[in-house]
Amino acid sequence: MFNKLKLRKAPLSLSSVSNAIKNAGSSDLSPQELNPKHLKLAVGDQLGLPPDSIVTAAYDPVQSLLAICTRENTIHVYGQQTVEVVFEFKTTSTIDHLRFIKGVYLVCVQSLGGITVLSLHNKTILANYTCPGTVTAVASDPSLDWLAVGLNNGSVVFYDVDRFSLSPLRVDNLQKMVMPKQKMSAVLGIEWHPRDIGTLLVTYDHCVVQYSITLGIIKNSFVYQLTRECRGFEYSNFVERGGKKKVFGSAKEVIPLVTEAHYHPNGLHMVAVHNDGTLAFWDVNTATLLEARTVMATGLHMPGEPAGNLNFEEAPLAIRAKWIAGLDPEVTQLLVTGASRSDPECVDVLDFGLTAKYSLTSHEKQGEFYSRPQDGQRKITVPFNRRRKEDGPHEFIEKILPLAEDGLLYFNGCHNPSSILFISSLGAVYLVKYNSDAGGLGTTRNLLLPPSLAFTVPPTTYFSTVGVKRMEWFGVLSKRRSTAAGSNDQPLVNGGAPVNKNFPKTVGFDDTNHTIVITGHENGDVRFLDVTAGEFHNEEKLITLEFRNTVYNGKESSSYRIASVSCSFESRELVVGLANGNVLICKMGKLGHNPLAQPAANSGYEQCPVQHQNGDASIVNMRSRILGPFSSSSFIPEHLLVLGSKDKITSLKMSQAGFAAIGYKSGRLVVCDVSRGPAVILNQEAVSSYVPSVSGECFVTTIEFAIMEYGQEGYSSLLMLCGTSAGGNLLVFKIVPLPSGGFEVQLADKTIGLNYRSAENNQDNGLDKIIPVNTSNGALAVATLDVFQRLAQGVLVQGLIVTTSARDIRVLKTPKQKLAHKVLDDNCVASGIINFRGAKGIALALLTKNGFLKLFSLPALSDLADVKLPNDTFKRVQRVLEGRSSSGSDILPSGEVILKLNQSEMLDFLLYDEKSYREPKEKASDLLFNENAIMPPRPAAGALLWAKGQTTYVSPKDLASLIAGPNRKPAKHIESQMAYNISPEANPNQSYAYGAPSTKSGRKEKAYDEPVRKSANANPYSFGTQGFMKSFRDGIDYVENGINDFGSGLSESMTETADSTKKSFYSLAVKSKFGF
Repeated sequence: MFNKLKLRKAPLSLSSVSNAIKNAGSSDLSPQELNPKHLKLAVGDQLGLPPDSIVTAAYDPVQSLLAICTRENTIHVYGQQTVEVVFEFKTTSTIDHLRFIKGVYLVCVQSLGGITVLSLHNKTILANYTCPGTVTAVASDPSLDWLAVGLNNGSVVFYDVDRFSLSPLRVDNLQKMVMPKQKMSAVLGIEWHPRDIGTLLVTYDHCVVQYSITLGIIKNSFVYQLTRECRGFEYSNFVERGGKKKVFGSAKEVIPLVTEAHYHPNGLHMVAVHNDGTLAFWDVNTATLLEARTVMATGLHMPGEPAGNLNFEEAPLAIRAKWIAGLDPEVTQLLVTGASRSDPECVDVLDFGLTAKYSLTSHEKQGEFYSRPQDGQRKITVPFNRRRKEDGPHEFIEKILPLAEDGLLYFNGCHNPSSILFISSLGAVYLVKYNSDAGGLGTTRNLLLPPSLAFTVPPTTYFSTVGVKRMEWFGVLSKRRSTAAGSNDQPLVNGGAPVNKNFPKTVGFDDTNHTIVITGHENGDVRFLDVTAGEFHNEEKLITLEFRNTVYNGKESSSYRIASVSCSFESRELVVGLANGNVLICKMGKLGHNPLAQPAANSGYEQCPVQHQNGDASIVNMRSRILGPFSSSSFIPEHLLVLGSKDKITSLKMSQAGFAAIGYKSGRLVVCDVSRGPAVILNQEAVSSYVPSVSGECFVTTIEFAIMEYGQEGYSSLLMLCGTSAGGNLLVFKIVPLPSGGFEVQLADKTIGLNYRSAENNQDNGLDKIIPVNTSNGALAVATLDVFQRLAQGVLVQGLIVTTSARDIRVLKTPKQKLAHKVLDDNCVASGIINFRGAKGIALALLTKNGFLKLFSLPALSDLADVKLPNDTFKRVQRVLEGRSSSGSDILPSGEVILKLNQSEMLDFLLYDEKSYREPKEKASDLLFNENAIMPPRPAAGALLWAKGQTTYVSPKDLASLIAGPNRKPAKHIESQMAYNISPEANPNQSYAYGAPSTKSGRKEKAYDEPVRKSANANPYSFGTQGFMKSFRDGIDYVENGINDFGSGLSESMTETADSTKKSFYSLAVKSKFGF
């Protein structure tokens, strides 16, 4: 049906006849060899994520891949550079859990019980399964085949990921066994023992249970129960009642509800997190409560005066925690979020430092260790996205995902993370740089995010796409690289490998041009992203500029929030419009001092010297307060344009000729000479003074700089073309030189009423875009630095001006000649000139809301072709095209159509000639699985614990027999063999993290050291160092070190029958050492 519509010629109208008469004698710029039948639109890359849509995430540090799931049930897997693979699910149930397993599997779990296994090798769905109940918790170990699934009825089942089946082993509700009088509880959390694969920690609402899969018994249960004598009783009881006082009677004891529980990395202690904010630290071997505390109060389980002020507003809204390990797993911190309802952005870090020696420290001393962290306690602020109070419920952090470095994948993913990813209750994602060795303080390295994630973190407030010459883009990059500007840049992920996706070459393809996306962000960042179709190289593709610290006035976020950005890559100048109306003026350069060492600049600009002033618009020098990573060559924020009062920027343009123009909502128009100043050369309070005949609010909606002949003058001039609201008026200014060497702006002409919808809503009746065209060769006549410098030589450029609005298209010639006019049947979403290189000509292209790309000739605006978006794609984007979210879409001369789906998501369409392109049978997708990334061996328990019989060695093979039974069927898919090839079992002689991707240089060969006894001087809670006690400690150390050497040979033969032998050996060794 659409092909018939596309081939049907438009009827001859009075408008087309009029346009033909007006353009008689004008050269036709349209392509002469264009065949509309062969024009097609292909779907290119889609970048970004829907705002506030993140549900869950997972990270594989060995493969170095990050997976993120959205509310639309799309899973995005990110790797190095542009690597991104998207899995789409057609299901109504939300995917709540993601897990990377054995390097090659990605498991998705829905709350209603659906389990889906994806292959990272083939990028396909391998299996689907529905659990016997609602899933409330899942746990996995990256080196094991099993997914432990907690159900709503309190039982735990095991799904065999490698064989796609549910295993026969089932663990019934453990809380019912421990506390039979309590109500039935769902499983709230499951965690594998960090050093014993045969043990699980299962969390219920009133207790935590340590369960041995090996023995099939409950090892220990942990119930945090307070009596009226305890310091925490009154507060916990108050929170449990929801902040309400009990009128009749009073409880004698209270059991605060548990939310989650986590092992210490050594597996000897655990922390239970309660919904009243209590952190209960337990000895897992003896079930002894060591310490009960909040982030503020300690000793809550001890008798004494009540702790807390009974302020329910300070009670936790949703408390979460992660036990972080440093490079040495015995050095730990506890990350706690949501500890205070009134401060949900705060993350508390309890820095415990080096863990006290378990075998030589009493329970009392261990409790003191957790009550007073030896390396202190600090806070990290996670600035939430700006929201209005009426937008919805309170926001709080719901999930914490540590991103470990150098393939450190164990300890629940918390081993020496370089970054922490937080997911909030409203679907926002926040990324914080983290350094466990510095107690949680952020690192100085810049994180290079995957392109799609860079659109979302932090939220985008401005979006535009520009075409840049390759030499100009690489000129900026080479300048940064030559000064080591990117030496501190660290990729967030570096797995996978990009592939050439065989996109068709667009009709205007030019390998000397690059497509650059410019984004402004809520936190004051500006990013440049190279999204050129088909470009997969190792060059830097993302540049991030941080301006917040430089311009923040200490009062309001509008002083640094980005509203608009415009860049001249040719002159290497950048202007950044801020939400309060101020404009940063940046030039490529290098500072002579290190801005990171300067004090904070969170104050006003009164101390900054004034560079130039014109009325109430002044330019102040900012070099004295520059803060941020500007020590190397970059766009330096040297000056700031400051207005007398706040105003909203409606249009911003930095020309290649070195001039910048800013239009404001109030009607103000400001023009600055950036290259030769900066100086304010025009400060017009109201553009309505230029068009007194129009009524209504009048402000500048679009600006373009052009170099062309004005009228019949016989020479070219630098023209500033401004489109306004209030009916679509075109103001033409000349920028002329002065004898003093400066420039001034003169109004040359005005044309009013270029939008026929002048009587309608002011938002739709202005001009959307102005396109100057060189009539001699069809090139764009925008001002460039090269042509501007040759104006004195009398260069002549004859041109015309195309103006577009929602439904009205005009072709004009200065000063007042109207060459053509067309009214569209449907609203225009984006417009631009496309250069048909093969057909030798140009055409005006318009993307309409009904999904057509319409091509018109110039200057007559006669119909050339209507190209329909692919049907399946049009159905997906139809709502976007019909709404206002597509505002900001663009069409580039290359034939790329950039459709803005929302504030943080874009879709690329490619206009191509099907005669010159053969569509591949299968669409190429990026590679994800790296068969050379070998998993490191799993850390094991200390040999002394083995010798004491407190733990039993269980191999993965033994665990498979325990969970799956003797009749486990062999796998029949290639992923199973791939998973085995990179597993620790298949590579017993490999050093730690062999073959894993690294983001550091000079990293240690082995991060999981063999268990050895450290020096006692590092532990303030150890026994004394004098006399007999010193001999006793040395004896224990000698024995344990000897057993460590012996322990490397221990294997499956160490079973329960060997316990007596080990204990005898231990006893004899001690007697021999002490000479008894």
